[in-house]
Amino acid sequence: MGKCLRYITANTDTEEQSFPVPKAFNTHVEELNLDVLLQKVDHLRMSESGKSESFELLRDHKEKFRDEIEFMWRFARAYGDMYELSTNTQEKKHYANIGKTLSERAINRAPMNGHCHLWYAVLCGYVSEFEGLQNKINYGHLFKEHLDIAIKLLPEEPFLYYLKGRYCYTVSKLSWIEKKMAATLFGKIPSSTVQEALHNFLKAEELCPGYSNPNYMYLAKCYTDLEENQNALKFCNLALLLPTVTKEDKEAQKEMQKIMTSLKR
Repeated sequence: MGKCLRYITANTDTEEQSFPVPKAFNTHVEELNLDVLLQKVDHLRMSESGKSESFELLRDHKEKFRDEIEFMWRFARAYGDMYELSTNTQEKKHYANIGKTLSERAINRAPMNGHCHLWYAVLCGYVSEFEGLQNKINYGHLFKEHLDIAIKLLPEEPFLYYLKGRYCYTVSKLSWIEKKMAATLFGKIPSSTVQEALHNFLKAEELCPGYSNPNYMYLAKCYTDLEENQNALKFCNLALLLPTVTKEDKEAQKEMQKIMTSLKR
């Protein structure tokens, strides 16, 4: 990657039934050409506060650009942002479902575009939050499958390794019954280790030093699990140097304070 952007999450629809999103600007819609629009959208979502404005901007242009691949995956991504931004369960479900549908359409149109697979994976993860165990496992399988495709297509994207690390970490902690259920569905028991999770979090950090608070938190967790306390403390201390921007950053910082307290006992 030419430039390394810190991964910033947000907290955010089923197409036409729309929840009110506060307009950040007046109702006059300025028609932008595709390149300018995409640039503006990418720039806006670098800050937490710009994410709903970025979503609005895409929504205002959806009739014009709905079949353009670079527009499609960004629109799906924006629904993911709105899922993250929203605190209302029905809204979250609404945003996750539309985002998944949009990203699925994008994959069908451009199966070799890594961003389409990335956001389909993420949105499958969001949709799974509202499902029972069987569907959760099903979506987990889709998440992993499309994440692996995205990594092949975008090998320099740190966000992908952060997500893969989280997947590996979660699978390493699954109970016997959850693994058994997954084996019943897919004929094989999902397996991963804390070491594999660690490898992916380290890869994200290598590609983009100081990548994110949550990545440092998971590095600290992995090293704590492996009883490498010095390394765990090192990443907790590094995290203190990062700005706390998003809700996820704040949660990660809290978690790391707990880790530091337990390590210093």
